[in-house]
Amino acid sequence: MRPLVARLLTAWIIAQAPGAAHALEPEELDALVARPSIGLYKAYAEFKMARYGSAREIWSALAQAGVAEAWFHLGILAEDGLGEPRDAAAALERYRRGGEAGSSKAQYRLGLLHLEGRLVPADPVQARYWLAVAAANGDEEAARRLATLPASIPAAR
Repeated sequence: MRPLVARLLTAWIIAQAPGAAHALEPEELDALVARPSIGLYKAYAEFKMARYGSAREIWSALAQAGVAEAWFHLGILAEDGLGEPRDAAAALERYRRGGEAGSSKAQYRLGLLHLEGRLVPADPVQARYWLAVAAANGDEEAARRLATLPASIPAAR
């Protein structure tokens, strides 16, 4: 192979490798924030291609712009240590921010974490609260889980 062709092929292969990310131009990021549904889709595509840095960049911009679902996805990155160190406290904070902003996914996740005692000590009162909020926001699985909780667990105040 010619040296130039070999270098170009190598550069292309590296660019396609999982984890390879390109920094978004400010204009591109602004355009994604201006159309949150497109931004969430683009970030998820980056996530699925293991380009966690790019996904985090987009989700962070969306979260700062008030997109609740972005906080949920940022929580996943922190919880699973994808593109950043695992950080239970950061994951919980991101889920909480998403849940308080209206993300039923974040609300359901918080309910499960409190129910199962993962990342936090088990807290059935908080589990009931977050599952009830998620169910009220249309999450059918949260409603099913909520229905299985013993009636003796009080609702959070």
